[in-house]
Amino acid sequence: MLKHVSFLTRDIGATVAFYERLGATTEKNLTTPEGHRRAVLRLGDGLLQFFQISGETPAPHPHWAEHIALHVTGLRALLPILKEGGVTVTRDLQPSPSGRDMAFVQDPDGRQVELLED
Repeated sequence: MLKHVSFLTRDIGATVAFYERLGATTEKNLTTPEGHRRAVLRLGDGLLQFFQISGETPAPHPHWAEHIALHVTGLRALLPILKEGGVTVTRDLQPSPSGRDMAFVQDPDGRQVELLED
């Protein structure tokens, strides 16, 4: 059973705010004993963990094949709000292979995030 997935981030505050807009709840947001910023976000049964480490830069791949997929409710209403807030949409609203609404956006580090209507 998967416990969590962990990524680097440039700005933990912006990353937490982005995922909270998508329905995440913050379980931890702290400084580690080593002096790194760490946030743990719950999305349903899954956890995403982010570290902001001085001198380290995240390098997510820009292709949609490498992505995080999230179920969201009300994607048709949410997507324009995200666009107005400056979120980059890389694949606009379209039907997924299963016929549900789907779109791809980028998180603050440029990581691809698939939004799929729940």
